[in-house]
Amino acid sequence: MSNSDSDKKTFSRASLEISYNLLRQKEPQLSLTIRNILFQQPEQKNSEQLDNKNTDNFIVELDTHSVRKIVETLMIILEESKKTHTEDNTSLFRPILIQSIIAEWTVLAKNIFDEYTNNKKD
Repeated sequence: MSNSDSDKKTFSRASLEISYNLLRQKEPQLSLTIRNILFQQPEQKNSEQLDNKNTDNFIVELDTHSVRKIVETLMIILEESKKTHTEDNTSLFRPILIQSIIAEWTVLAKNIFDEYTNNKKD
């Protein structure tokens, strides 16, 4: 996710796909909500990247409860991943990947909270 205010709700295709796959077993409804975002029109990109789906970015607009549930569930998955960690190459980096995805969703949660508090002040 990017750092500017308008981009704090923007997720890459890869981040959304990973989130979907991680949440699919524990939170099927939330995972489908994330998957449906992938069927929306991606953000505009430069002409060199038009045919490359890997460069797609999507605006994510979910309610606070959904974002909270996503973060909580990903944290549970992270803890389970650490407990069942084996030495093969695929699972070695799984906790790092999950932590990265949690960080992205946490930025979105903070952005939603900041918007709420700013609107409440007005």
